[in-house]
Amino acid sequence: MRLTRIAATCLVAATGSVWAETLEDRLAAAESRLASLEQQNSVTERITVNGFIRFAMETQTSIKDAAGNELSYRDALAPDTWDNKRLSRAGLQLNAHISDEAEAVVQLLARGSEDFAAEAQWAYLAYNVRPDVTVRAGRLVLPFYLHSQYLNVGYAYPWVELPTEIYGAIPIDTMEGIDATWNINTGSINHKLNVFWGSMEVDVDGTVFEIDHQHGVNLRSSLGNWTSWLSYTSSLVTLDLSAVLVPPLAPYSLDRAYAHYTGAGLQYDNGSLVLMAEVTELKISAPANWFPTQPAGYVMAGYRFGKLMPHITWAYVDAEDSSDVVDPVARAALYDTYADRQKSWTLGARYELTTGIALKAEASRYYDFSNDKVSTQGVFSGPTGSGAPDESNPLVFRLAVDAVF
Repeated sequence: MRLTRIAATCLVAATGSVWAETLEDRLAAAESRLASLEQQNSVTERITVNGFIRFAMETQTSIKDAAGNELSYRDALAPDTWDNKRLSRAGLQLNAHISDEAEAVVQLLARGSEDFAAEAQWAYLAYNVRPDVTVRAGRLVLPFYLHSQYLNVGYAYPWVELPTEIYGAIPIDTMEGIDATWNINTGSINHKLNVFWGSMEVDVDGTVFEIDHQHGVNLRSSLGNWTSWLSYTSSLVTLDLSAVLVPPLAPYSLDRAYAHYTGAGLQYDNGSLVLMAEVTELKISAPANWFPTQPAGYVMAGYRFGKLMPHITWAYVDAEDSSDVVDPVARAALYDTYADRQKSWTLGARYELTTGIALKAEASRYYDFSNDKVSTQGVFSGPTGSGAPDESNPLVFRLAVDAVF
């Protein structure tokens, strides 16, 4: 009997120990799950993700110079063939809230022209020094244009391709540097004053322009339906041409040459009528004045009929008088290479398929590539020695679907 009581006591003690351990394990597991959920909720609150995507197609008519050479728009198209890569792209942006004053922003961009290889388009830290002052450092967008902040987000503007006379002049849209933005109100007008400093490299057909000490200021102002844009950028440009031996171009290399880029824009949008205009000028103080000063601009008008908005745009770029380029080598090998002159009309339409998705179509006609001072190919190119497009008024057609999410 005594043995039975001892066994029973041992059994109860063992059972109690097991039950206690099981309870502790369950409590620990529950706490772990709760901590995991809290961490997930914290991450969700701290990180926001959004993005954009575009699929675009384009083609051109048969475009030739006076000698019969075939010319290609942006060195990418061919007649009667649809290209679906150059304008197609996708982007994903992550905003990570670090503290009440700081955040990190990374935007990944994949371009069809680069086989959709993703790269960091934006990558910067932002800190609110005051509620109205923000400082950023890292890879930033170039603040040259009215539409700079959303260059790759096609849904944000009416066109399939932004007017190439302005937006195609510099084949890069980011820099490494720092900037500061002040939000200022003067009465009913809101201003964003931005100053920046940085550097970048610009590759033009294998020729690399090194841009240092790039600094400038821009001002965006809004009043009701009106938005204005003013910008000025100064920089030092280096270009090594010593490797070009025939003809010898070493004397025309740029060694921290002074350059400036100025811009002004105006936009009106009352929900139905949309009007835009923008002008820019690029200038580099090159030896023998071989780099052409090039003013450019466009005017656009559109009107929304419900979900449909037809629009029309006239644009131009013009290399200024080349009479200052007295050196024949500099004129033939450099000025004529970088000079652009053309005008264009673009007729297009945008249709809001649903919230966040837009369908677009447009046709552009290009003309006036030459005058008595300069002859250029504009945005077209051909084999070595080819000239300006003939008088057939070359056409380019584009289709796109743009979405944001």
